[in-house]
Amino acid sequence: MGPEQYRKIYEWFTARPAALKALALCSRLLPLVQGAAYLALLALLGFRWAAGEDSMQLLARAVLVPGAVFAGGSALRAALNRPRPYEQPGFAPLLPKETAGKAFPSRHTLSGAVIAMAWLPVSGAAAAVLAVLAVAIGATRVLAGVHRVRDVAAGAALGFGLGALGMLL
Repeated sequence: MGPEQYRKIYEWFTARPAALKALALCSRLLPLVQGAAYLALLALLGFRWAAGEDSMQLLARAVLVPGAVFAGGSALRAALNRPRPYEQPGFAPLLPKETAGKAFPSRHTLSGAVIAMAWLPVSGAAAAVLAVLAVAIGATRVLAGVHRVRDVAAGAALGFGLGALGMLL
């Protein structure tokens, strides 16, 4: 998305302060909800393992799969070092960010997606809710002007794909 295309989004939000505040709030809170859901999953699996209800293998996968996907996504970001939308002339993001480069794939979206998939073997309903939140995280990143659609799409594809593969095999 170029500066001219993004300007419409920028103007829409700046003309509606409540919507801009909601975007900023979602941008901050949704990743925290995903993080809390991940900690809850680890606690649940830890308690189940301690009670003898589940094997250690599920807990290990819930730690190793998201960790490996996150580390791989971070390494890919660093290797590709793609610029962020606001680094181009005439582009002002709605939510200020200082980071240069490392835009592809979106790590927020990737993390949200792999956390959703970590829940898959435990609760399909929780995984579905968290998947919707991961998509919402991606949308906030694009609307805020800190990622392009391709950045969040790649993060979602990697997080959902590799996360499901790792958790279900």
